[in-house]
Amino acid sequence: MPRVLAVLGEQAALGFALTGMEVLRVRDPAAARLALREAAENAEAGLVIVEEALLAHLEGPERERLLASNRPIFIPIRIELAWVPEGQALEDDYVAKLIRHAVGYQLNIQL
Repeated sequence: MPRVLAVLGEQAALGFALTGMEVLRVRDPAAARLALREAAENAEAGLVIVEEALLAHLEGPERERLLASNRPIFIPIRIELAWVPEGQALEDDYVAKLIRHAVGYQLNIQL
């Protein structure tokens, strides 16, 4: 059965470790690059959750290759560990970007 892995920075790794999934903690961009390469070559991995900020440190072609991978599938997630007053969080289209990446085209949902 394919396994779920997570490649995350120190702070985010603490929370994800509570889920019981395998978490690869990284301290710097070089460690992130190595961990992502290991995850890509892991025959047991089916899904790799990766902190979006860590992908930004990869060269364009390497990043695109990981995101285009079918096995394992790399899912970048944005993790912003900052408290903001209620009602002052920035609006963004993060979920729309995830759907666009998964589906392959933009969905416009009006509430």
